[in-house]
Amino acid sequence: MPEVYILIVDDVPKNLFALEKVLSKLEVSIIKATSGEEALAHTLNYDFALAILDVQMPDMNGYELADLLLGDPSTSRMPIIFLTAAYADEYHSFQGYERGAVDYIVKPFDPKVFLGKVSVFLELARYRIGLEHKVEAGTSALLEEANKLRLLVENTPDCILNHDRNGCINFINHSKNTFNFIGGSVFEFFTQADCLLLKNALELVFDKGEIAEFESEMKLPWNSEAICYSHRLAPIVRDSGITECVQISRDITHMKLADEARLKLVRAEADSMAKSKFLASMSHEIRTPMNAVLGYAQLLRREGSLTAQQIDYLEIIDRSGEHLLMLIDSVLDMAKIEAGRMVLAPSKTSFFNLLNDIERMFLLCARKKGLILNVEYSKELPDWLVIDANKVRQVLINLLGNALKFTDHGKIEIRAGLCQCIANNVTVYVEVEDTGCGIETDKLDNIFGAFEQAEAGARNIGAGLGLAVSIEFAQMMDGNISVSSEVGKGSTFRFEFTGQLTQFQSRRKANTKVAHLDPDVEAPHILIVDDDIDNLNMMGTILASVGFGVRLATCGKGALAAFQEQDISLVIMDLKMDGMDGIELAKRIRVLDHGNQVPILMVTASPSTQNRALAVEAGINQFLCKPVREQTLFEEIGQLIKLKYVYAGDENIKMEHEDNRRLDVKSIETLPLTLRIGLQKAVRSGYVDNIKDWIEQTETHDRWIGQRLRVMAEKFDYNSLLKLLDNSGQSYEKHQN
Repeated sequence: MPEVYILIVDDVPKNLFALEKVLSKLEVSIIKATSGEEALAHTLNYDFALAILDVQMPDMNGYELADLLLGDPSTSRMPIIFLTAAYADEYHSFQGYERGAVDYIVKPFDPKVFLGKVSVFLELARYRIGLEHKVEAGTSALLEEANKLRLLVENTPDCILNHDRNGCINFINHSKNTFNFIGGSVFEFFTQADCLLLKNALELVFDKGEIAEFESEMKLPWNSEAICYSHRLAPIVRDSGITECVQISRDITHMKLADEARLKLVRAEADSMAKSKFLASMSHEIRTPMNAVLGYAQLLRREGSLTAQQIDYLEIIDRSGEHLLMLIDSVLDMAKIEAGRMVLAPSKTSFFNLLNDIERMFLLCARKKGLILNVEYSKELPDWLVIDANKVRQVLINLLGNALKFTDHGKIEIRAGLCQCIANNVTVYVEVEDTGCGIETDKLDNIFGAFEQAEAGARNIGAGLGLAVSIEFAQMMDGNISVSSEVGKGSTFRFEFTGQLTQFQSRRKANTKVAHLDPDVEAPHILIVDDDIDNLNMMGTILASVGFGVRLATCGKGALAAFQEQDISLVIMDLKMDGMDGIELAKRIRVLDHGNQVPILMVTASPSTQNRALAVEAGINQFLCKPVREQTLFEEIGQLIKLKYVYAGDENIKMEHEDNRRLDVKSIETLPLTLRIGLQKAVRSGYVDNIKDWIEQTETHDRWIGQRLRVMAEKFDYNSLLKLLDNSGQSYEKHQN
């Protein structure tokens, strides 16, 4: 309950005391005054609910005090009761009411009646005060909300305008100098081309009373970087109709730029997908015939009646095919890297064996160019590591291939060592140093870019992707490739990569040629399925040459019939075939009797990750990419059906233990002159496969001599081999003369 105050005024103190005692029965605060001046002073400090005035007082009587109170705006609403004992006539009563009093009471009075009248005015005062407080609180809340709305409007990033049908601005929120734009035209912010859009929107708002929305260019002086806005116009409806509207213009420049960026990304992804599909298709189209080309070249090497020139032709075919495949792989690798689909496939690897393989791969080519190839290892370098051996091998082949390509004299050195070892994590380096033509200084920063080549490289065949792919692989393995070079003196490439230490894992010596199946084992029957006749016949011939039983099928339907007619030990199939493809064929084989017990090997020219996943889901045991080398093919078959082979090296080792006779000049002289001349030329040329082929021809003439020559060739003891041939009567040089 709000506190209320009553002002009582009388120049006689005892009258004030008596009146106060009567009023004390009410819940009210009483303020006393003995004169008019004192009463007026109290009005400055209190808001009185009622004033009870004595009429007869010296200096200022009650009527005069009432005139002053009711004449002041701050007290004009104060109810006044005159209380007197001296003026009880009607004249004075009329004067009291004329002064604005609400009552005129003559003493003596009935206290109950008096208190009843006073209580009415007190309740009215309390009600008035309560209403005033409510109004005050409501007004304060409205002011607070208005202030919030003002702050919101002033600080919103949107531009909010209030204008009429003609675009005359009455309000605008965004400008430090808003008054400069009040009375101006909203059309000034729009381009001439977009003014028509605004005009159409205004017609919709003012003629139909509907909300209008559109997008356009807009230039606001306080937001010069924004160009594109979305606009929303809403009518302000009053009794007189629609005379104004509210326009909210929102900056959507960043959204438009983001949409454009997303559109470009979608187009780029579509282009990348199209490029990937094209590259995958081209890879398949090239690998399929290349599988036949290289496969038949391998078959021809098994013939014993080839001339030296024919063997050279085969060597050229083989090298050219491998070079073409290397270019395809580089392009595909770069496409995978750009698309972010290239991943590491770490496995246990003998790093020493990997380096030895690389050395053997390039040794004869280096000797043919008259170059010295040295490989050095630091003592602390570990052997067995968990690394992605294929990517490490590819980087080293690219670096060593470049060194060999651009070096015509001198030497190439490979140095491998350990950068650091923390727990089981190691960082290994391999340096490839050559004495070649070197790289121009201004080209050093660009040689690792895709399709970039130095001046010397531009004169050689290549896609310019080798170093680009190599540095990407190195960085994937938390490493890098750096280079230092001097024109005319040579270059040094340093390849660093990380791996983990691991335990020794035994494996069969690499590059061992299969001679034939183990004679103690019954020859398995293999079903080969391929709709490409050349590849089908080539695969069948390779397998049959070492003793496998072979069944050929050109389609899925024929393969299913052959599988049910014969006891098949292994199925080798292509992926893409007309009609029923390899995935569907594998699924159908798996539901046949004993179909789950027969391993399936897929050899395809489309080795994508998706195809591999589909093959695994269909129950295919192994997945190889065309063209596949016969050694890899034999190894995979041996693992799938637990098969043992007789290797050419095994026969030589057995021969060394069983026959200790020494090969001398007299033994060599028993060979035909054509064999001696062909072998001598092959050894001088430095082609390993050419040497092996002539040795195979020698074995058909004399098995013991051929096997002894094979042992010398595999040990790279070419000096002793040439010495025997040169001292065996007619030599190649004499024959030429």
